[in-house]
Amino acid sequence: MIDRRSSNNRRSGDERRNYERLEAGIEVRLLRSGSGSGHEPLEGTVSDVSVDGLRMLLDVALTIEETLLVQVHSAGEHLFNSTARVVWQNQDDSGKYVTGCELCVFLTNKQFKTLKEFIGNQITPVSLAHDRRD
Repeated sequence: MIDRRSSNNRRSGDERRNYERLEAGIEVRLLRSGSGSGHEPLEGTVSDVSVDGLRMLLDVALTIEETLLVQVHSAGEHLFNSTARVVWQNQDDSGKYVTGCELCVFLTNKQFKTLKEFIGNQITPVSLAHDRRD
């Protein structure tokens, strides 16, 4: 599956990156929308995160525009929950699905700061924007 669509409220190219983006490598659990969906929770890895979105590595394909409950945790410690919408997905050479999601509600400054502190030395600024939230 190779599908990449742009969100209505994002700019194209490098201009999409309005906020600091952090490399993460932390665990994520996804619950697909619809209680009767019959889907088991999915496990994956957040490869990078910003206040308005995240990129994940998953073993299964998702549907573009699908809504998910995202539970981010690391070493058993809960970091945050959020609702996200799948914006794009590509399958990489290893067979993993690289998935871009837009958060329905941006992370608060406090949530982002907590996430940054928790990840600590693991994080590296990937992209810094002109409109940072500190």
